[in-house]
Amino acid sequence: MTSDQKKAVLFTPFWRQENHVGCYRVDRFLRWLTEEGYKVVIIRAGRLDGHRKEPWGEEITVKDPLGFFPEPTPGSTHVSVRKPNNWRRSVALWVFNPDPTIIWARRAAGNPRVLDAARGAAFILSSSPPDSVHVGAWLISRRLGIPHLVDMRDGWLDEPLRSLLRTSAVRRWRERRLEAPILRNAKGIQVTSDVWKALLCDRYPSLAPKVQVLTNGYPRQSDGCLPLPTRNGDEGLLLIHAGGFIGSRPTQSPDLLLEPLIQHLSQQPSSGVIQLIGTLSAAEMVIIEPYRERFSAIQWKVECLGRFARSEVLARLLKADGLLLLAATQAAIPSKLFEYIPTGKPLYVVTHRNSAVWSLCSSLPQAVLVDSASGNVASATASRQEPWYRNRDYTIPPQFSEDFLGRIFKKTALGK
Repeated sequence: MTSDQKKAVLFTPFWRQENHVGCYRVDRFLRWLTEEGYKVVIIRAGRLDGHRKEPWGEEITVKDPLGFFPEPTPGSTHVSVRKPNNWRRSVALWVFNPDPTIIWARRAAGNPRVLDAARGAAFILSSSPPDSVHVGAWLISRRLGIPHLVDMRDGWLDEPLRSLLRTSAVRRWRERRLEAPILRNAKGIQVTSDVWKALLCDRYPSLAPKVQVLTNGYPRQSDGCLPLPTRNGDEGLLLIHAGGFIGSRPTQSPDLLLEPLIQHLSQQPSSGVIQLIGTLSAAEMVIIEPYRERFSAIQWKVECLGRFARSEVLARLLKADGLLLLAATQAAIPSKLFEYIPTGKPLYVVTHRNSAVWSLCSSLPQAVLVDSASGNVASATASRQEPWYRNRDYTIPPQFSEDFLGRIFKKTALGK
């Protein structure tokens, strides 16, 4: 590194975790920073402590003592994952504040190699979840006197992922005592939807000038311009839902999507296959199973295909006649929506009226919006005479492309 070269630190334990959605967001930060001439130091979690030089800077691995971020042993592709234990998980969530990953975050924040590499950086950026990453980056920020940039892919106390924060006032009080000083100390705060920003600024009005909306974006290989291959009509219609349901949000019950869908498909003669791609829990399968017979009665087959690599999922989306999305949340925008849009396929979106997804999709001609409370089609597309899944030529909006989002990041985070 030359004496005048700028340096940035990315504090992100899940870096290099296969198929982790947070990796794609951090990967963009890395590209944007190197484009601006920054040397980047990435602090990640792993099986063992480690360090390696990269063309863009250096990567420091700090051992994860609890094994939340597994990786293959040398010479093997097998990743050993601890068997889930609900009782152990519940105890850990109560004991550790804000979450069990705090053990790794504090360990990394005190690591001599991390502190040496971070010294003199222009800023340190932490990306959650888990929320404990902000604690670790904050500790480094205070110790070294470098600015802290907080990137929140989900809310911390606003529409939280962890059920404990939804049910325990004591726990919310404890975590707010952590959240408040971290956010007030931050140089800038990035959130992924306008609703997240509104919720956060309602709780902390003084933060409004430094809160910026930076959504997730299109897959890099598409950059909003994915080709649209033709399909053989003899194969029948194909509708695809990618990802799980309840596992991502407790309100994401599959029947919220399947019930209105079966009603709308039955209104016009059609037949085909509905593919559910992703790992489905036993609870989800119990809900889905009765729908198989109901869909079969109207000449539709439901297939549960399990999990695929992200690259294969993206390829399968291109072969569909329509894509299905359930977003039974107010503030969150599922990352899969940004994989759906650039395919140019018609979208069947079930969500809360006036949610962040509703607001975004209301400006997408390719999207049919369905109110999750009533099951009624409630968008302007409801006036169409032809089925919603009939393919058309759509203009892909540029505001979720990497170039567009990069300009926002560089302006707010780097002052460009």
